[in-house]
Amino acid sequence: MPKEGKTDNITMRLWLETIESVVGPNGLKSILNYGHIERYIDNFPPDNDKLEIPLEDLHSLYISLLELFGQKGARSLQLRIGREFIRIGVTKRPTIAKALKLSTRLLPEQKRMRLALEKFAEEFERRQPSPLYTPRMEVQEEENCFLLVDKDNFESNGVTSEQPMCATCVGRLQYLVEWITGHEHEVKEVECRAMGDLADVFRISKAHKEKEGRT
Repeated sequence: MPKEGKTDNITMRLWLETIESVVGPNGLKSILNYGHIERYIDNFPPDNDKLEIPLEDLHSLYISLLELFGQKGARSLQLRIGREFIRIGVTKRPTIAKALKLSTRLLPEQKRMRLALEKFAEEFERRQPSPLYTPRMEVQEEENCFLLVDKDNFESNGVTSEQPMCATCVGRLQYLVEWITGHEHEVKEVECRAMGDLADVFRISKAHKEKEGRT
């Protein structure tokens, strides 16, 4: 994990608030102690967008979840954290959320999806800028899906696995797409740096989940 990498205060605060909402205050305290980031116990970062949090701290928090719950056990928690992360983020940044919904409400669903994914990539470029890649993320479109390509996701940094590791990002994308369209869409990580791939690649289906189940 590059020591010079930074993320913004609100991102770390949202992670801490989300984990606490899932595992409770004592559970969060145990996770922070395990990851040797005790300074965040009862001391959440301020609610602002300043890039003041070492990305290494966020990575330690993520690795602690994996090691304490195991990869299989952590996956459902990660998905919930990811979904809750976007839900809380939309609540805390209603101006951005309302502007996006208003600007896309008359557009076809697939266009709304693309714009939401592009906004997602833009926000993460700003909140977790990569010292290695510009742009860090890109959105690609295929006939039946969108692909979100992330070249420098901290979740897969320094981790080795036979399975995709970035369930938190999957959860974020699940909630985001459902929020902008009103329908569930399948989101799957199809490539992961932890597996030796060059980037983390997430496939977001254009079809509604229930429609895919009938085909």
